[in-house]
Amino acid sequence: MDEKILRRIDGEAGVSGLSEILGERLRATDLNTLLLDVFQKKAVAASPAELLRAYRENRFVRPSNIDPLDFGNFVMGWLHAARNAGFSLLQLSPLAPLGSCAALATVHQNKVVSALRGTEVVADATNVLALESVLRREEEGFPFDPLHLGAVHRHVRAQAIPRTPGYSAHFSILGLTSAGRDTGDRIFEKESLLRHMFFYRDYLENELQLGKATLRLKPLSSKGHSDPVFRSIMTYLQENAPASPIEVADGGSRNYYECLQFKVVVAAGTNDELEIADGGFTDWTRQLSSNHKERLLISGLGLELLYKIIRHLV
Repeated sequence: MDEKILRRIDGEAGVSGLSEILGERLRATDLNTLLLDVFQKKAVAASPAELLRAYRENRFVRPSNIDPLDFGNFVMGWLHAARNAGFSLLQLSPLAPLGSCAALATVHQNKVVSALRGTEVVADATNVLALESVLRREEEGFPFDPLHLGAVHRHVRAQAIPRTPGYSAHFSILGLTSAGRDTGDRIFEKESLLRHMFFYRDYLENELQLGKATLRLKPLSSKGHSDPVFRSIMTYLQENAPASPIEVADGGSRNYYECLQFKVVVAAGTNDELEIADGGFTDWTRQLSSNHKERLLISGLGLELLYKIIRHLV
């Protein structure tokens, strides 16, 4: 947030530290009551001309240019495949608890559309699936059997949009999560990674017939390719899918994911490639459950972007 703007608001309101008072000292219920009254006044004061101008200019509210019937059929294919691959499917709410992204991951709240009543517009379905996973696993006493969830959801993000055809402020993504327990020898990590990576690859190659999809792993620990956990997982993948070579990318620093990151890459033109799916391990379920044995793999595929490319809309 621009500090100059905050200081100007403080001066005009005649209250020093107004943002701190509202954000840190005011009770959530009182803040919600105040903001509801503010937005009620703003809504009543808006003229039809202002409403039309906002609809014309606001990047969050304009409709997508895709055919909803054709895209719906495209989505259904992925959903059926995900269910056949062992994922339980959910229809998520458009809203999530406030902080679902910023409190768990390295995402600034300004990149999320915050809402009233303690909520925010869903910016990443995998965060919501992580919450759902902990609720379900907690009810069952955190069993050894992993829980695999999936959802296709329309996301809204407030971050800057790449000046690239096909990108918009709202879009549909397929999100998958596998939540389980540490049972030793990284069994959960190995089996869940195999499930996610090859689900994407198989559908892209066999059902959509997009040619060879490249599987790419990037180690995130300071030891890079020599990290024993990374090497153990790589060995497992090679032994269980010997006919599917996996590229190993240069190592990177740990930020959003733990241990490693995977990508699924498809051709997007003569000399271009598109990283259409992405995933990795996070500590979200450990944070949410305060249970250090819990493990989580998340992944997502740019469903709408892929559809636009296949249909030559970009």
